[in-house]
Amino acid sequence: MHTLANQHSYQDATTSNQLVLVVDDEASIRRSLEGVLKDEGFSVVLAEDGESAIRLLMNTRPALVLLDIWMPGMDGLETLRKIKEIHQDLPVVMISGHATISTAVAATRLGAMDFLEKPLDLSGTIQLVRRVLNQAETPSADNEPRWEAIEPASVGPLRESVTINPVVFTKQTLRGRAMPQKTLAHAAILYGQGLHSGRKSGLILEPLPPNSGIHFVGVSETTVVPAHVDFVESTGFATTVRLGQTQAGTIEHLMSALCAYGISNVLIKCNGEVPVMDGSAREFCRLFEEVGLSEQDGEWYEIDIKKVIEVGDGKESIRIEPADEFSVDYTLRYPEPVGEQQFSFTLTDSASYRDQIAAARTFSFVKDVGHLQRQGLALGGRFDNFLLIGTEGAINDEWRYPNEPVRHKVLDAIGDLFLLGRRLRGKVTARMTGHSDNIAILKKVRDELMRAAS
Repeated sequence: MHTLANQHSYQDATTSNQLVLVVDDEASIRRSLEGVLKDEGFSVVLAEDGESAIRLLMNTRPALVLLDIWMPGMDGLETLRKIKEIHQDLPVVMISGHATISTAVAATRLGAMDFLEKPLDLSGTIQLVRRVLNQAETPSADNEPRWEAIEPASVGPLRESVTINPVVFTKQTLRGRAMPQKTLAHAAILYGQGLHSGRKSGLILEPLPPNSGIHFVGVSETTVVPAHVDFVESTGFATTVRLGQTQAGTIEHLMSALCAYGISNVLIKCNGEVPVMDGSAREFCRLFEEVGLSEQDGEWYEIDIKKVIEVGDGKESIRIEPADEFSVDYTLRYPEPVGEQQFSFTLTDSASYRDQIAAARTFSFVKDVGHLQRQGLALGGRFDNFLLIGTEGAINDEWRYPNEPVRHKVLDAIGDLFLLGRRLRGKVTARMTGHSDNIAILKKVRDELMRAAS
């Protein structure tokens, strides 16, 4: 059965277009949302399950539905499908938690407008409700998302209003060759599991207009963090960017593929960590090729390395020197069965990257896994999302390349070194380095860009 707010409030809401339907099987959630929404002047109608919500919607149309995903009987996704059959344009915001992100991103395909995460932040909930209702009252002239040429930009099919920081395009000094700006042909969804957090995680990738850059944002947040070295928070076993409460971890594989495919403008929504997929960048390449890319107007130049820049010592070092192309020459040395491996790769096109680099997986040694997990890392490590190496070789799969570990180090370096938002024009030579070294030398390149601008 469904529970209605008092009839007087219901009638007022019908005429004021401020009626919110809350559908959740947890009575405490319903009561909390009812109280805070009423305090803000909204009228509320409640339903404790999907069946009750559908019966109610057969006779009335609220301005907004807040819909829980996990409910007994008719779950949130099935309820969403039926809501869209009854009222196709009715805004629906899904209520989910970290553990349900794979289901939540699937809801986007069915027409969900946005997400709220449990435990609910009541202040953020009110802001989201007001934003959705304001957008519902002022629809676009057509069915396409509207892109603003100035900030804040209105981005994505979820129509969130977020402020874009175009740090990449403010001063493009040390200009190398011009490259076309690119974005995705349309929005896309991937979901998987975070390697270090162990949580189910997902990605919603949305096109951005020219001169925007690459940005990360939480699924139910509006604070956007640029994929830029200035916002790197940590580099311990993965690269993480943060701005305020918004963070995105393990971004290096996705950034590597974005660099290889020459994508300059995209909004990436995730729950704190980019899913590890199979431990490589292969799935991101497949996604870009299936979705397609759109070239955009606007200036975008390589960073032309003018002098040698170095970090580290003889044992662990990385240097960048002037060259006609962007290349990475990496050498690693581990005990057998890995031994010493060296690989040199020149990034000329996305196909060569896809074939030679993208499939190389994150790797770890059996002796190190316990240590990582005691530090709260590698909690999502499974036999299908990284290469586990024992004394006799890979113990969970076949090598994809005879020298897969060193190719993965090249993959990581390409991703980290794209955190200035422009591809480098220079030769990178690295030996036994990791994310911290990549970011350290990139900061030196940033300093050269700033000196050239002064």
